[in-house]
Amino acid sequence: MDAGTQARHGQALVAAGRLTLLAAVVTGCASSPPRWLPPVTEAPTQRVAPGKFVWLDLVTHDAAGAQAFYGELFPWTFEGHDEYVRILHEGTPVGGIVPLAREDERGPISAWVGNLSVADVDAATEVVRRQGGSVEREPVDAPDRGRIALVRDPEGALVLLLRATQGDPLDGDPPPGRWLWRELWAHDPEAAVRFYAELASYESESVEFGGKPYRVLTVGDVPRAGVVEAPRDVDPQWLPYVRVKDAGATAARAEALGARIVWRDEDAVILVDPTGAPIGLQVWDGAPPEPAP
Repeated sequence: MDAGTQARHGQALVAAGRLTLLAAVVTGCASSPPRWLPPVTEAPTQRVAPGKFVWLDLVTHDAAGAQAFYGELFPWTFEGHDEYVRILHEGTPVGGIVPLAREDERGPISAWVGNLSVADVDAATEVVRRQGGSVEREPVDAPDRGRIALVRDPEGALVLLLRATQGDPLDGDPPPGRWLWRELWAHDPEAAVRFYAELASYESESVEFGGKPYRVLTVGDVPRAGVVEAPRDVDPQWLPYVRVKDAGATAARAEALGARIVWRDEDAVILVDPTGAPIGLQVWDGAPPEPAP
């Protein structure tokens, strides 16, 4: 994916629900073992790609509504139970849904939480502390998924650190309906770039988009994520994008299913799904990334 294509994302987003209590609901309370989390790859790879987002979980108060919406919008199917629902794209697991037992007293909670591969979860957790972030869930072993820790960066964006038990999924050209890109909305992008450079060994390059800089985070010349400046009324957060064939048609379908469109151009859309979780749609015709070392 070239930097110009990566830069074609909107510069507007609404706040993504209330994330204060997600630490407890993603992995269980601090004193209990984590709930079952499936592996992030079907077959063991025994390869680790630090800096790669390898999985996404939708933490939501309305799991049934999420399945109804995404099952109509994308070629996604679902399997699981009250504790955890796997998302499959044409039979391949691509993410999960973590149902909440109830809404937060301040209102609904719904957000996509990315799993970021790191070489050493415990060491990365100490980086978070040292650099002014917070640790919502201390490192713990979730046998099928791996060693995990739930953290917030210094501005409060939530991310799950992971060293996968079976290794990370291999790189490749994601077909329409699968995850394409991750984008961090930060109030201080330069500080965010420095933080994530230490956390996940990212390098960065800056390109101009709409008169503003767009930072591309890379590992070994492989693009892994972007960083944009968030408006002051938007909570810092990671926004995932799904590859689509036609952004306009997919956005229209999403609206018909109850989503709210908050930004769009010819080949990119940002929407809030009916449960309240922001997500992006992106048309992309680039070449597949090089395999991670």
